Amino acid sequence: MKTLSAAPKHALVAGGTDWVVKNHGQVGADLVIIDLAPVRELYGISIGGGTLRIGAMETMTAINSDENVKKYAAALCDAASVMGSLQIRNRATLGGNLANASAAADTPSTLAALGAHVKILSPRGERIITIEEALGAKPNTSALAADEVIAAFEIPVAEKRVSAFKKIGSRSEVSIARLNMAVSARSEGGLFCGARVYVGTLGSAARRCAAAEGALGLPAAERSAALREALAEFAEKSIPGRSTLPYKRSAIQALGLDVLALLAARAAGGTN
Repeated sequence: MKTLSAAPKHALVAGGTDWVVKNHGQVGADLVIIDLAPVRELYGISIGGGTLRIGAMETMTAINSDENVKKYAAALCDAASVMGSLQIRNRATLGGNLANASAAADTPSTLAALGAHVKILSPRGERIITIEEALGAKPNTSALAADEVIAAFEIPVAEKRVSAFKKIGSRSEVSIARLNMAVSARSEGGLFCGARVYVGTLGSAARRCAAAEGALGLPAAERSAALREALAEFAEKSIPGRSTLPYKRSAIQALGLDVLALLAARAAGGTN
């Protein structure tokens, strides 16, 4: 996947799964392509100091199979497991998926729901920002400067947190998301407290739905109806007047209930 352009006639490339497709047949002889794959410092998945650290060059396959990610960030495993084909998952990187900033990307909404931060390196040094800050103000753009590269992601490890991700696509396999949703929350006494709900592909790669977060904190008897109402209003405000609104309004409600069911199952089973 494309990470960023270092300068005119230069490109820093991670997995290349998006970059190659976008630039096929358009690469001039004067373009210098810098492959980030040999940079070992951009790899690794570890736990330390209450933080799950994932190197930007880790692939979707590596993320989906890692026990620490499964334990502390189940939603990220969900997203990584359904991205593209097996071949794509073996190449596509977590850093590239964020930097490419596609509105249909699967992992930005998940990382945002988990409260992840992004560690970015450049000749000026290091900076750490949120997922929302890393995504550009406009759809399909990132906020990375031309000489910056994503080094790692840092996800706080939270007690009693459960998380889940689901998406709707045109196919069951190798599908680009028409809509995706990621949720994380603390499971306490049958309630989902401190919820974070992010929706992708509804105009941008990751948008927070505060009303849905409030709905998740309600008792079980009230939760589903309140969640459906919150998500319908969110769709209407996000894409007013679009021809796809009736479909997206219905789809986001169904998706929300599916995510809620998975969240509840994980809370009952004691998994994150």
